[in-house]
Amino acid sequence: METLVGLMLAASPVAITAGLLLGAERRQRRRQSEVSRQIALTDALHARLGALVAPVVRLHGRVWEITVAVPVERPGLVSAVLTTVDEVFGRVAYELRLHRQTPVTPVAQARGVARARQESLSWT
Repeated sequence: METLVGLMLAASPVAITAGLLLGAERRQRRRQSEVSRQIALTDALHARLGALVAPVVRLHGRVWEITVAVPVERPGLVSAVLTTVDEVFGRVAYELRLHRQTPVTPVAQARGVARARQESLSWT
């Protein structure tokens, strides 16, 4: 009995190290899978629409979660995003989350002009 306990204690560092390495490898493969799926979806969306949307792809359990900010004022574009996501992910279980894309507001040029006209205070 003492020999069995001694062997278990001697083998435990090796078993723990092997378990940690396997866990790290699994996490790395999962992350690489997420990155490759996101690149594939981004390439497909950019080929179809141009650089208008940028998806974020995550794997939660066995379901892919795709988050895309889209301009909801353009239903044709939203439809193209839906079609492209379905083509890329096919029969794999996925969850698509569409968010409203914030409109781009132009920066007021008047501020830059006003700053350029200000005189610098110099004591020399």
